[in-house]
Amino acid sequence: MKRCNRAVRRWGPTILIGLAIAAGPLWLWRAPMRAYFLKFDDFVYLARSRTPDRLRENLFRPHQGHVVPLFRIETFTLAQIAGTLEKTPAVLGAASYATLLIAMTLIGLLVARETGRAAMGLVAMSAVGLSSVPGPTLLWYASGQAMAAGAMILAMLAALQAWRIGGSRRALAMALVAETAAPLLWSGGFVAGPVGAAYLGADGRPRSRAVALILLGSTGVMVVLARFAGAGMPGVGISAIGAAVAHGSQALGEAIVLNNLGLDARTTSTQAIALIGAIVALWGWSRRGSPIRPLEAAGSMMAVGTIGMIFAVRGVDEDFSELRPFGWYHAMADLGAVLFACGWYAGPIESPASAVATPTRREWLAVSGLALAMLTIQSPRADRVVFEYAEMAAPMARPVAGSVARSNASDLIDQTRAQRAALAELDHLEARARRGSYDREAVRRAASAVPAMPNHLPEFDPAELPAIPDDRRSPPSPGADRR
Repeated sequence: MKRCNRAVRRWGPTILIGLAIAAGPLWLWRAPMRAYFLKFDDFVYLARSRTPDRLRENLFRPHQGHVVPLFRIETFTLAQIAGTLEKTPAVLGAASYATLLIAMTLIGLLVARETGRAAMGLVAMSAVGLSSVPGPTLLWYASGQAMAAGAMILAMLAALQAWRIGGSRRALAMALVAETAAPLLWSGGFVAGPVGAAYLGADGRPRSRAVALILLGSTGVMVVLARFAGAGMPGVGISAIGAAVAHGSQALGEAIVLNNLGLDARTTSTQAIALIGAIVALWGWSRRGSPIRPLEAAGSMMAVGTIGMIFAVRGVDEDFSELRPFGWYHAMADLGAVLFACGWYAGPIESPASAVATPTRREWLAVSGLALAMLTIQSPRADRVVFEYAEMAAPMARPVAGSVARSNASDLIDQTRAQRAALAELDHLEARARRGSYDREAVRRAASAVPAMPNHLPEFDPAELPAIPDDRRSPPSPGADRR
């Protein structure tokens, strides 16, 4: 009992501060989280995962170049929990917040154990959850697969960390499972193997380097399998490399540096390269030739590798002005940047630490002040993301078909009510169809009228959304009712 009381006194304040930080995103994004809104690809994933038959049919079907069976299974599970289309937005919104919360918890634990300081773990949690950069992955369910893949990479690193400490084969097996799962949630997860290899390579021990080679080999196998499944993969030509450097530098400079300061600014590729180069030079000068640390290695690989891979694919045929709004591209890079910054700031300590020190009173005050400062700095940009950018990272260069304009919280609530009313009408038609009364055109009209439904996608029919049995969808053959 005395030991329990001592543990409560020792860790109680830290846990309370951690819970307050975990609740921070709900305050930062309070308006859209109260009225969660489905949009665009949400409907595609939902329509093709609502029933077991559709899930099996589409499990390995590429969508926008992504083969994401685990994300489809997650969508199926959430649809079953919701039960009806009308209730689905609220369930998907809760799941998106849970994904962010898992990522915040994992990065906090990983950094705390690596640096030996619980205060650094709380700082890492704040830097992820109280920033406006991951906002699109929280507010748009389909884009949340990027945060889910990032969380899986953090889980892999936590397992590798446990293996470094204790040499447990179980921890190593868990790391391999997480590495395999990451790209099955989002294609950016293919960077998991290189991230783990960088983390272990910085450790320097021969056994760590051997496991790093295993991780890289596993990633190679996954890439080959993904190519066979039809996933979009980065090119290796000069144009792809140029796009990765130019557009990737702009993404890192604008999203990871400026947006995390609460600023929105457009840069040229030259300006962005200069900004990132200055940061790298400052880091190199501060290191003065000392070896790179595991958190720095893993974080930089996660940030640069993710961004480079994305823009090697998307940057060849598109200008960065058209790609700037896609904020979910920045989520995993933001996680990597936080790991890098924490490893850089922590300095040369034993890694991972044998024990984690609880925060001092000064550190509690510093962490609380940082959290409040981040909320103050990020709140104006979060409002811009919601009410000016339609929950993207920047205004769209060209109008998107089916987009919904928002000007204030009241408008957002009204639009959400309209969407849920339309979904309730689809629930009604779905129930009628299951009883044998299926009006194909009525279902198609009702589905097409749902706000933010992607009617512009040529391979998607809005009438797929209701979970109507196939025998109800297919018209009877001539004479089928005769005996």
